[in-house]
Amino acid sequence: MFKSKYASTEHPTIIIDGVPFDLYLHNLYPDNLFLGLVPTITDWIHMKEEAIFVLSRFHSEQETVILPILMCPDDCDLICTVIVAEVIINNNQIIWKRVGTDISNLGLTSQYELIGTEVNWLNSVPEMIFDKNTYLENLKLIYKPIE
Repeated sequence: MFKSKYASTEHPTIIIDGVPFDLYLHNLYPDNLFLGLVPTITDWIHMKEEAIFVLSRFHSEQETVILPILMCPDDCDLICTVIVAEVIINNNQIIWKRVGTDISNLGLTSQYELIGTEVNWLNSVPEMIFDKNTYLENLKLIYKPIE
């Protein structure tokens, strides 16, 4: 639990090597306004349809999926700035092959399934490998089931 730059309360945070992920990205790309982005916390996403979509990507059984991992804290939706990871499920590992900014054109009808079709990949972010059980345990506060 951390309080990010623009959030008024503490919230679950993705930590990579002891550093909140928004700060991690900011250190690599200081001009890209990544500092203060928050995880795609399903409790915070305003539209239920968006939260359900994010959960479907998180729980997907496809070998590779594009998962929204960070969003803008102002709107808490998938229309503003969204950071995605190309997630590969490999036996007992979860691999973030690439991380990038989603630039997909969702249109006026908010076609969430298009997220990840166009991504500005952040080439300075290395591939990250996580133990599957640890990954799922640690992210359960972010990707909570919708009631």
